Amino acid sequence: MKVSAPGSIMITGEHAVVYGHAAIVAAVEQRITIEVTPLAERQLQILSDIAPPATVPLDPIVVEGPYRFVLAAAARFAGRLPGGARLEIASEIDPTLGLGSSAAVTVAALGAFARLSGAPTEGLHTDALAVVRRIQGRGSGADLAASLKGGMNAYRLGAGMLTGAPPEAARAQIDRLPMPPALSLRHAGYKTPTAEVLARVAAAMEGREAEFAALYDRMGDCAAATIAAATRRDWTGFGAALTVYQGLMAELGVCDDTMGRIVAEAKVTPGLMGAKITGSGLGDCVLALGARPEGFTPVALAEEGLRIDD
Repeated sequence: MKVSAPGSIMITGEHAVVYGHAAIVAAVEQRITIEVTPLAERQLQILSDIAPPATVPLDPIVVEGPYRFVLAAAARFAGRLPGGARLEIASEIDPTLGLGSSAAVTVAALGAFARLSGAPTEGLHTDALAVVRRIQGRGSGADLAASLKGGMNAYRLGAGMLTGAPPEAARAQIDRLPMPPALSLRHAGYKTPTAEVLARVAAAMEGREAEFAALYDRMGDCAAATIAAATRRDWTGFGAALTVYQGLMAELGVCDDTMGRIVAEAKVTPGLMGAKITGSGLGDCVLALGARPEGFTPVALAEEGLRIDD
């Protein structure tokens, strides 16, 4: 069989989403595909363009190395798998734009192992969030929701997920939104790892917890307004709210001079409806809504999420 999942972009709600506020995330029409061949031997044979081939025994699975997201996904189903599998992984995701490749491969791998084990795929977001948190220590799971569901979605963590409980304690809320007008991205040419960005924000927050909590509340209110605008297809209001959120990201301290310059240059484009950095900040991409600014690349959104072709 072939299993695939799309990449993703955060539209708004970055940072505040991990404090229980809503966010918007969208799937992009660049997919990671895994071609799966069952094996009688209880082992995984993994091939891809990102790393040398690997053969890993299922009993037990050691989750490490460049295929750790795939291996952690296999570990969720290992006891139910009737045998092993050969996995050939191919990616369409532009490596210069980020676009949630780790989330996409996690969702695709979970879909493959669920199907091989005869398990349902309805609850895979919970499994996917557990995989990401096992490897990264934290994560909102918004990008996973986009890869799983496709389209553009309002996303909020379940209450149990905010208190340190395992992802199984409460499901995330994922609500499909209308698709927006044209989107485009421009990469800054560098990316600060999300964990490093979060560490910097945490350091800045020390002794100023109430101030930051108020800022996150304002970010949450702005994201909620953006969701409301999308629901009624008010794309002018949607774009204006994105621009407001950009200011809040700058206030948080995650918009450096280069990112600020790209946003400012984009704003002078006739027909632009909004612009903001996307993702955790301090590098990566700027998102534009409406007319495409110079130097930006069009992004097609994906209607379909996880796809399994037997």
